[in-house]
Amino acid sequence: MIEFLGSLSTLWGAFTTMVLTTLSGLLVYLISHQFISKYMRDDLKDAVASLFRVVSILVSLMLSLAFSEVIIEMQAVEKSIEREAVAISDIFIALQHYDEKVAAEIRSILVDYAYAVSDDEWPALANDHLGQRANVLKQKFTDALLKLNPANRAQEQIWSSVLADVDVVSDNRLKRLDGALSKPPVYINVVFFGFLITMVFFGTYRPEPVLIALSSLYTLFVGLVLYLIIALSDPFHGGMALEPNTFRLLAETLAIELQ
Repeated sequence: MIEFLGSLSTLWGAFTTMVLTTLSGLLVYLISHQFISKYMRDDLKDAVASLFRVVSILVSLMLSLAFSEVIIEMQAVEKSIEREAVAISDIFIALQHYDEKVAAEIRSILVDYAYAVSDDEWPALANDHLGQRANVLKQKFTDALLKLNPANRAQEQIWSSVLADVDVVSDNRLKRLDGALSKPPVYINVVFFGFLITMVFFGTYRPEPVLIALSSLYTLFVGLVLYLIIALSDPFHGGMALEPNTFRLLAETLAIELQ
C-alpha cells in the first residue's frame, strides 16, 4: 500500500491517503462507540479523557518525528546534488590551466556527464540504481584526469584540487543512490496504528454531527501528513520527486562555455 501511494501523483496520492485515513478512522470511531457506550459510566469519563490525551500526544510526537526525518533526508540529498554540481563546475574551470587540446576533451566529457545525470541517471534513480551511461562517463573523465601530467607548480596545486573534486563527485553520487534507496520510517505503521487507537478513544463520545465533522478534519490532516512522509521518503520517485534542474542547467551552462 505504501509503495502504491508513493507512486501516485501528488494530487491523487494526497487525496487517496486522506480518504483512506478518514474512512478507516471514522469506521473505527463508530464501531468502538457501539461497544464502549454499553459499558461507559460517568465516573470513567475523566480517566478515558486522560488516556486519550496521552495517546494523542504520542501519535503527534511520532508524526512530527517521522516528518522531520524525511525532511532532513530530502535536504541532505538536495545538498549532495549541489555539491556534486559545484565539483564538476570547479573541475571544468580548473582545466583551463592545462593543455588546451587535452582540457577540451575532458571538458566535453564533463558536459556529457552532466547531461547523462539529468537525462539518464535521474530515471534510473527512480528505479533505485545509478545510470549506466553516467557510470561510463564518470569513469572516463576520472581516468582522463588521472593521466594529466602537471607541468609546473601551479598545475600541481590545481591537480590536487581536481582530484579532491573527483572524490566529491563520487561521494555525492553514492549519497544520491542512498537517497533513492531510502524508505518511509519503519515506524510509520505504528503511527497509523496509534492514529486508529485515538479514534477508538473517540468512541467514548456520542457521534454527533459536529463531532463527526471535527474528527473528519482531524483524520484528513493526519492523512495529509502521512502522505507527505511517504512521498518525501523517496526523493527520486513519485509525485514529489526532485527534478534534475541543477544538472540540466549546469550542462547547458558548460556547453555554452565549451563553444
